[in-house]
Amino acid sequence: MRFDPKRYASADEVQSGRVRRIFDYWCGKASGGRIPLRASIDPTELVDLLPCLMIVEVIEGRFRYRLVGTEVAANAGGDFTGCFLDAQNFANRDFYLACYREVLKGAAPVFGLDHWAYSDGRSGVAEFAMLPLSVDGTAVAQILTMEDTKEVASPGRNAVR
Repeated sequence: MRFDPKRYASADEVQSGRVRRIFDYWCGKASGGRIPLRASIDPTELVDLLPCLMIVEVIEGRFRYRLVGTEVAANAGGDFTGCFLDAQNFANRDFYLACYREVLKGAAPVFGLDHWAYSDGRSGVAEFAMLPLSVDGTAVAQILTMEDTKEVASPGRNAVR
């Protein structure tokens, strides 16, 4: 059975406490309706979330993974830090590209749910948040991404894509 990933209409649909926490953190770093600055994100404030975080750079309309957390890399079967998303063969790569493009276009967060499966038999679900970051408060330069594969793996939601 194949399940398609889906975008949420808003953060209100998020069930993961970790995804909600990173969103609240991001909101706390925004001021005056401006995109939070990358420099305002302090890894020491996110120590327990670091394994689930990614930082994606926007380079001429493409998305390159600048940082991939250890849990994300382990779930993917390898570290893809430094790689461009459009050069990867992720099963739902086009979905992720569309989500990142939406973050870039709207300069606003995107949330969703992805069902994943790998050839070695591992499978599960991941709830995610893609949160824009800036160097000047207006233009999206990077995207802070949280991928939670633990808190959403309930029987009603656990399925392979």
